[in-house]
Amino acid sequence: MVTKTRTQRAFYNSASSLVLFGLRLVVQFVNRSLFIKLLGIYYLGLNGVFSNILGMLSLAELGLGASIVYALYKPIAENNKGKVIAYMNLYSKAYKFIGFIILILGLVVYPFLPAVLQISKLGHEETVIYILFLINSVISYLLFSYKRSLLNAHQENYIVSWLDFALYVMITICQWSAMWLTHNYILVLVLNICSTILSNFLVAFVTNKRHPLKNIIPEPITQAEKNSLKKNVLGNIIGNIATVVVFSTDNILISSFISVTTVGIYSNYTMITNSFNTLLSQVMVSQSASVGNLVHTSNSDKVYDVYKRYQFANFISSYLVSLLIFILINPFIVLWIGKDYLLSTQIVLLLSMYIFLQTYRYSGFILYNAYGLYWESRYKPIVEAVLNLVFSLLFLVVFKWGISGILLGTICSTLLTNTWYEPYIIFKYGLKRTMKEYIWINIQQWLVYFVTLVGLYFIAPQRWFAPNLIGWLQLATVSGSGLTVLLFIVLHKDETLRWWLNFVSKRLLKIVRR
Repeated sequence: MVTKTRTQRAFYNSASSLVLFGLRLVVQFVNRSLFIKLLGIYYLGLNGVFSNILGMLSLAELGLGASIVYALYKPIAENNKGKVIAYMNLYSKAYKFIGFIILILGLVVYPFLPAVLQISKLGHEETVIYILFLINSVISYLLFSYKRSLLNAHQENYIVSWLDFALYVMITICQWSAMWLTHNYILVLVLNICSTILSNFLVAFVTNKRHPLKNIIPEPITQAEKNSLKKNVLGNIIGNIATVVVFSTDNILISSFISVTTVGIYSNYTMITNSFNTLLSQVMVSQSASVGNLVHTSNSDKVYDVYKRYQFANFISSYLVSLLIFILINPFIVLWIGKDYLLSTQIVLLLSMYIFLQTYRYSGFILYNAYGLYWESRYKPIVEAVLNLVFSLLFLVVFKWGISGILLGTICSTLLTNTWYEPYIIFKYGLKRTMKEYIWINIQQWLVYFVTLVGLYFIAPQRWFAPNLIGWLQLATVSGSGLTVLLFIVLHKDETLRWWLNFVSKRLLKIVRR
């Protein structure tokens, strides 16, 4: 019964991620189109810069959320509610403290904003906009945000996802009205704050209803559990420094060394790529609770078999998404907002590589979360963060390669760290088995990807189709079908592919027979 429930919840989480991805993407495109038309590219760039700055300030939290969820897996599996509420009480106090830390850090950063925006003095409007961004970030920590972790640990991510989406649509419609009637970006940000408050209250209400802990007496956290939690929190904080440095400095560097307007143009591309990034991340990482349960109830061989299946599915997804973005994104930008917002083919090529390298890691994150391997990998992110900044500044400032230099810096730092060290930690401390089979699988998959990418760069299939909506849809259909057929030809003997085909066919048969 446990296995069935675990599988069903994993399916609900993945299915919800897929459905909500499509719905949210449509809303995002409409919202971005209206934003550019009614508010302009400067405010879009400002939005990107301030979002990145607040992303860096969130370093104060990184590590706690994932570590608490990991700590909850065991007491939830054992139905130990006393231990669960003890961890949740600790989480609540820590989040309030973190909220105040972010507020202080946000005020400390304020005097340096003119240098980032390349202006002599911050105007009244820019000041108000930044303060509203800061308030929105702080409120998320002070008002029940920690309760989301309890739903996540119970494999009920889909509930949070649907609640957030419903509220997102409602607030977005209000924002459209505000933009259309007033052309006032400040009012849009005020509505964002209202959305954050409502979202946290709703999630807290649902969590309390589904998993009531009000009358449960907390069971003291033992010293061994405290030590384990401290190690995981510290390891996860260090482990996520690289994430913040890598993902939250791009817009700051572009604004500081190029322009705020360029941030706006680049953010149109990152909105698209981040949407697919988020989709793959949610689909994969939403399995963490399921695998976390498996880790505590099965042996290492069973976990490894499951991991191989996730890793294969991860490769197929990363391959298709990154290559289709390379083929389709520039023709789409032209259709959507015009040629004035295009980036070069070379930048898009690097963007495709960047997406593949990042999304290819997501299956590994499942085991990172399930085994709680944050402490064991504590040194890797420091090296990654330093390398990323050094390479990005070298290519941006010395070689003057612009956005290409920033992307190339991230690619170099990822290749030199994540691609080999993260699997090493997983196999040594989690699975505790040799990496030989995994390395051979990786070599094959990487070779397939890079040969295909180089081939597409020289073939340039975009030039064969008309620059209109019908032509773009034809290009998307032919490209998607062609890449899928190519994968089947290359991987038709792979045992994991056969397992997935068998799994999907059985599921489809069950649906048909109903």
